Amino acid sequence: MAKEADPGQAGEAHEVITCEKARRAGVADGEKKAYYKIFIEDPAFEPPAVQRIYKQFDFRQSELLNERAKALGLIERQAQGALVTLSQQVSEVQAISAGLNPDILALERASVPHRGESWDEVRFLTPEEAVRMRLEQKIRKHNADIEGHVTLLTTADNNWLQTWSRYQEEARKALHAAETLVSCYLGGLLSTHENAGEIARRWRPRRFELRDDWFEDPRARLRAAIPRGVRDTADQAWEQWLDLWRRDMNPRSIESGDHHHPDR
Repeated sequence: MAKEADPGQAGEAHEVITCEKARRAGVADGEKKAYYKIFIEDPAFEPPAVQRIYKQFDFRQSELLNERAKALGLIERQAQGALVTLSQQVSEVQAISAGLNPDILALERASVPHRGESWDEVRFLTPEEAVRMRLEQKIRKHNADIEGHVTLLTTADNNWLQTWSRYQEEARKALHAAETLVSCYLGGLLSTHENAGEIARRWRPRRFELRDDWFEDPRARLRAAIPRGVRDTADQAWEQWLDLWRRDMNPRSIESGDHHHPDR
């Protein structure tokens, strides 16, 4: 199951920092006498404006991890639900088909007038055949549902990995955006600080880093989220359904004499 990140204090209300806001904060800090030497004496100094950028980045990471967990969790739940329903419906189709001969399509053709025929020339279904036709209609509805479940299951792995990749890219964008904001701040700072040259050479704010969650092996996570057994069971149900489908697509014709008709 996909796990959510703990947003911690990052979940608190916060102001969105833009490049222009960061630049203005740098301009203001460059004019502060209290910051005259500190950037040079302490290369790791983090003024409040820069600390807010780090907090914004942390918040965005938590937000993305939680969104990813929800998106992956939805895919996992849908796959598990589809598997249960698929197995149930295939079993029901098998049970119904066991009592039917594969001639229902011919029954339908025989019970509806074709071009040039009148209703007088059409053989109406016996009560037994009518029951069988209703069962066949039920099978066909199951078949449509089964195809949908199989499609969901066969695409679940790819959808899961694509979702993972999409959030990986969003995390990289967030990292780049945070680095850009610090550059905007530095640009403003250097435009007003008397020791701009020294600051440019000495000040080294800490690097932004993505959390370990972003470096997990996606395929290992996928194997835990949607185990191989789920896919094996889905494949088995799919093959069972295909066997039934192939049999039902080759019905024996009533009119060929393969079937006994009490009214003939």
